[in-house]
Amino acid sequence: MKSSYIGVWMTLALTLAMVVALSFNEGVASDLHLRTAGFAALAEPSPEPAAPQAKVPSKVSPATKVNVNQKEVIHEKKLVKAPLDSTAKSILFIGDSMLEGLGPRLAAYASANGHKMVRVIWYSSTTKVWGSSRRLKGYISQFKPDYIFVCLGANELFVSDIRSKRHKYLTEILSQIGNIPYVWIGPPNWKQDTGINDMLRDYCDPGTFYYSGDGIYERQKDGAHPTAPSAAKWMDRVCEWVMTESAHPILLRKPAAQTAYCRTVVLQPNDK
Repeated sequence: MKSSYIGVWMTLALTLAMVVALSFNEGVASDLHLRTAGFAALAEPSPEPAAPQAKVPSKVSPATKVNVNQKEVIHEKKLVKAPLDSTAKSILFIGDSMLEGLGPRLAAYASANGHKMVRVIWYSSTTKVWGSSRRLKGYISQFKPDYIFVCLGANELFVSDIRSKRHKYLTEILSQIGNIPYVWIGPPNWKQDTGINDMLRDYCDPGTFYYSGDGIYERQKDGAHPTAPSAAKWMDRVCEWVMTESAHPILLRKPAAQTAYCRTVVLQPNDK
């Protein structure tokens, strides 16, 4: 028994001697320290460095218009066509003197298809005239239309640098229209324009701009306004397009009557 106790004590003494020796060995101590750190790292692993985030290109809505290096960029928009709406509409038709010929014919369509219509003729008006005014917003509030026709641009066929001079007024008009379905009837060119039609096409929503510049018209003595029969045929083409190809088709079957009466508001060039 005594010999076994002696063996145990000798083993303990030898172990103590080894620990003391190790405490003076800097290399081993350093190694022990590194191993300790390694275990700590295993116990609480440090998070992996985050992978660098890829740069996501800024997305521009298809309806957004931006200015890059002072050059306007209009992003393409896709036509989203609604089904034919056969319910009765309250129609507001605004524009310049072209409404003299177009208005009575559209009124006949409205009457034959169960719609009501109000016409506002602002003589010599332009996108600038309407866009500098809140009259459209006032008429929308007054007549509460659920469909709007616009015919503007004939008095701006030859405006130079038209986008820089007119785009803000066009944007204002469209802003006042808001979410109401609309159709913009372009001017019946009698000469090559300087960009009004391209601007209207770019700014109006897809399926809302009717290009009239390639039509064949019989003109009045001024060489610009279509005659009444020619204007009626023009309106026929517009109504067929609205019912079959526009973004917001409404019922516009061809009427038996050539013209019809509608309430008409007349504004003069100097009206504000």
